[in-house]
Amino acid sequence: MGTYYRHKKTETIDVPYSFKCEQCMKDSGPLKATIRGMEAEINSNYRELEYNKQQKLNEMAHKNLVREVKDSYKNATEKSIFNTAFKDECPHCHKPQSWAVSGIKDKLFENSIVSLIVGVIVAAGCYFFSGVDNAMTIAVAAFGISVVVAIGFFLVSFTKMNSKKKRTANVTQRNVPVIEWSAVQNLLDEN
Repeated sequence: MGTYYRHKKTETIDVPYSFKCEQCMKDSGPLKATIRGMEAEINSNYRELEYNKQQKLNEMAHKNLVREVKDSYKNATEKSIFNTAFKDECPHCHKPQSWAVSGIKDKLFENSIVSLIVGVIVAAGCYFFSGVDNAMTIAVAAFGISVVVAIGFFLVSFTKMNSKKKRTANVTQRNVPVIEWSAVQNLLDEN
């Protein structure tokens, strides 16, 4: 059996933004949100990637970043859902802002769904490839564990969201962040 190496790359970009605090009414001043694209990966038999494979890895990482920036832009401008990279803690009073609840709500089911998918894959693998008499029992147990983990992820996210909602419920003025999308216009213009 040969060995292989995993080559990974992630691209990020900083997006300037600011906001007026809903609690103390002070301006946050200039802040930066670091938007991170999904990790790109190429497997190879060699420790160092060949030039063309390195170029492909770079291209994949860049496309992932462009996709994430475009999604963040679309969500922010059309739906008022702000990426969790835009931190909402006021630098003066250290209190949260109501606009950040939308980012948590948007990702509420994300980890739960991933754990259920992994559970289905593991359960199917246990059932079809274990070769033991009680394969169905093992598969059901594996899926059951993934359901418990999914519920745990959901409860943690739901608790975070409710906590932030309660802490921002009595604000007198609801604001949204001012995001300088012009800093990433070149990525927004890419096809």
